[in-house]
Amino acid sequence: MTRSAARRHGAVQADKSLPPAPPAFDNAPDDPYAAPAASSTPWYWRFVMFLWLTSFVILLMYEWLAGIFKSWAN
Repeated sequence: MTRSAARRHGAVQADKSLPPAPPAFDNAPDDPYAAPAASSTPWYWRFVMFLWLTSFVILLMYEWLAGIFKSWAN
């Protein structure tokens, strides 16, 4: 049996190129059905800010109502 002269010199198969990636879909700003952008703030900071804001509002309402009740008592 004879072999052809065109033989591979190495045992490794040549890499095939990957197909091009599909284009990313950019949401146009004028698109009313576009999903809102994800927040870059971690969930725990949003939770901390929620707690801080609600405690601030509660303390503000307490001071405001305490002032009203003190003015009625005198």
